[in-house]
Amino acid sequence: AKEQSRRLHSSGPVALAMSFSMLSATSVSLINFALYLAFYTAYSKASKTLESALLWDVVLVRKGVDFTLVELNKAISLTGLTNLILALLLPSLRGGLTWQAMLMLWTHTGYSVLKYYGSPHIPKAETWSRNPMTDFLSSEPKIKLSAVKKFAIVLGWISQLLLAFASLPAATLAAAVGHFYSIEVDYKFKLGVRPYALLPFPLAAAAIALYLYAG
Repeated sequence: AKEQSRRLHSSGPVALAMSFSMLSATSVSLINFALYLAFYTAYSKASKTLESALLWDVVLVRKGVDFTLVELNKAISLTGLTNLILALLLPSLRGGLTWQAMLMLWTHTGYSVLKYYGSPHIPKAETWSRNPMTDFLSSEPKIKLSAVKKFAIVLGWISQLLLAFASLPAATLAAAVGHFYSIEVDYKFKLGVRPYALLPFPLAAAAIALYLYAG
């Protein structure tokens, strides 16, 4: 009975701390997601300003379900990536933020495969037998872009596998950021994302540097 009581008392604070950690991590995730909706989804590339109508188009499904899902998928993927960054910067929330990032990035991966397989973003399986270096050095934009996207997909799967099966936060984040960059560039390696989506790059560099320094 004493042993059982000791276990209950020792596990209670741990369980409570984990609960608060998950609650705080959930709050951070929701804030991240809301910020991406406000400053990424609502940003107009045409006017280069924030337009609330763009956000309402998504929230109210005014341009159709497909448009809303595409935009939410982008916001979810960026929130997941940002969670990975914050997991390095906030050790007390690392477990909760990492777990939620994994769920978001799995969701993003599943949707993206269903939506984009066979498109320039996710080339068909039969094209993967081509020599990647030859394609990468090709003067043909479509072929070169296909090689870049294949590299992005490989980095994405590496980050997903590390996230699920290894405890290598810095390597996981580096692969995830590499995936994000290479999936978004064109064949000239020009990054065309909305400004708020640039935030993960300096944050990730700082997070990895601080994590390695502290470790």
